[in-house]
Amino acid sequence: MQRRSLANEVFLPEVVKLIEEGHLATIIARGNSMMPFVEDSRDLLVLGKADHLAVGDVILAEITEKHFVCHRIEKMENGIVTMRGDGNIKGTEVFPITCVRAKLVKIVRKNKTYELATSRAWRMYSAVWPRLLPIRRYLLALYRLLWNHQLPKRWMRKA
Repeated sequence: MQRRSLANEVFLPEVVKLIEEGHLATIIARGNSMMPFVEDSRDLLVLGKADHLAVGDVILAEITEKHFVCHRIEKMENGIVTMRGDGNIKGTEVFPITCVRAKLVKIVRKNKTYELATSRAWRMYSAVWPRLLPIRRYLLALYRLLWNHQLPKRWMRKA
């Protein structure tokens, strides 16, 4: 199978159209902002309609025109959504709820599909991980070190 790449500002509006028509759309995860539970270029994200939203849901939002972000809802108040990537320590996106385009309904990881509505592991992770924000920096560093073998540059020996 031949793989082709399209810019997100071209590809994702078409994905959103399909979702609005009632289809599910599967995209490859890009970026590290949802690490450690969604990995860049490895995991597949299955997106569907965002009919019902709750804190802890992972959504696709168009935060500015043709600029899409897929992160977890941290807070919702008076039609305003605040979201943050699981791999982010600082930085949130704040926007009106009308900018939400889709909701993550399944994740395919290492050939195993997790139905987010029914997966106990995913629900537990979604409840616990956001509460670990004060120590997330250390947990992410351990993850990078142990699983990805990515040492910080300052630890590397200079030749």
